[in-house]
Amino acid sequence: MIELRHLRYFVAVAEELNFSRAADRLHMAQPPLSAAIRQLEQQLGAELLLRTTREVRLTEAGRMFLDGARRTLAELERAQSDARRAAAGDTGRLRIAFSWSMRFETLPALGQAFRASHPDVELLTEEMWNARMLPSLRSGAIDAAVALCPEIAADFSYEPIRSETLIAVAADTHPLAGRESAALNALADDAFLMFPRELGPRLYDFMVSLCRRAGFEPRIRHESFHSGWEMQTLADLPAIALAPASVARGLPPGLSAVDISEPPDRLESCIVWRSDDDTPATTAFRVVATSLFNPARA
Repeated sequence: MIELRHLRYFVAVAEELNFSRAADRLHMAQPPLSAAIRQLEQQLGAELLLRTTREVRLTEAGRMFLDGARRTLAELERAQSDARRAAAGDTGRLRIAFSWSMRFETLPALGQAFRASHPDVELLTEEMWNARMLPSLRSGAIDAAVALCPEIAADFSYEPIRSETLIAVAADTHPLAGRESAALNALADDAFLMFPRELGPRLYDFMVSLCRRAGFEPRIRHESFHSGWEMQTLADLPAIALAPASVARGLPPGLSAVDISEPPDRLESCIVWRSDDDTPATTAFRVVATSLFNPARA
């Protein structure tokens, strides 16, 4: 059976056309190199080299075999390189779900940072309600999720990646529009735009609990904040919405953002993945995500 070392030995001799120089190149003694080439010729049943006291030349069979040997070694090197890169998480495809608010700053920053360090990993993203993320992870439809206040279950792992202050989004005609900050209880008489609770129970409950701790029960307006945002109808609604501060980077016309100064709670974004998923590309994505907004953890 022809061994890969025989191919490497033959290519070195064929390129040097000198057994002594080829042996030096291969960091081996000349006698075992000569013996290996003879063994290769015996296995092939063809003379590959013409040897005289003055020179070494390739036969026609040797020239043909040299082309094939080079292709074989090059393909092996490519396969080894691909395997190493896959093991390091440098190749492949990742399917990432994200909460709506991640689109304004967190997801773009994460995508750019990951592409800079892993340019050959294909990222496929999908905006998804939090309630759908865990079932999608379980089924393998997605590999990870970047979520604001994600749902919690025992078979998943969670790593916080970012903490943001809270803002109130209101029409420019709202009495607080134009102010830099306000206490949440200043909005006690307003209606709050919220998504249906079943789409993100934990986030919904967190928002409601903020209002209760500020001393009032929120009056919920049953229209989707996210749909109103997409259709640019929020400025026409007599209601406000709570969101992480990064949302202020993409306000549609007619809307203003006011920082919530009291209570001083923050909204936490996490990366979520299946606890049994230790694939290299997913691991690499998690490393970038957890270090991006906190360089001390890199």
